[in-house]
Amino acid sequence: MKCIECNRSEENKESGLCDACEKIELGKINGLLYLPAMGLVLGTCWGAIELYSFILSIFSYFNKTNFLSYYAIVALVFMISRLLISTYATWSFFRCKKSVPKVMIIYYVIGLIIALYFTVFRVIISSEQYDMKDIVILLNGIFGVVIWIPYFLLSKRINIVFCR
Repeated sequence: MKCIECNRSEENKESGLCDACEKIELGKINGLLYLPAMGLVLGTCWGAIELYSFILSIFSYFNKTNFLSYYAIVALVFMISRLLISTYATWSFFRCKKSVPKVMIIYYVIGLIIALYFTVFRVIISSEQYDMKDIVILLNGIFGVVIWIPYFLLSKRINIVFCR
């Protein structure tokens, strides 16, 4: 039988694709890679929305008090850097650049640092209690570091898709 994709070459029995079509299929972002792809897209969109609302609240607070704390300034710098890093990581990921494993590791480490700043550091300086939103933010940062960094370092699929 012929390949189900190109209908020119003889198919492999396991996949139904010829060798050339299998090689092309292996180079695509699919399978488990849909999860970090979805996280990148959602993170970039959500980061832009959060940055916009944070800037509005900073301007509102500054107009009322004529004061801007160091915590707010550092938070603004973190939010801008997170948006820039997530935008670059999304662009690299979908363009299948060779630098994707390094960029994704930086993306997840920065995400954890920012999660720690907005949760743990805030609780330390203000003596507040953790709420459910803080726990979710921390778990997202820890999940990215514990699960996705080893995947991007050790997976053979990453080398096939991004490091050809």
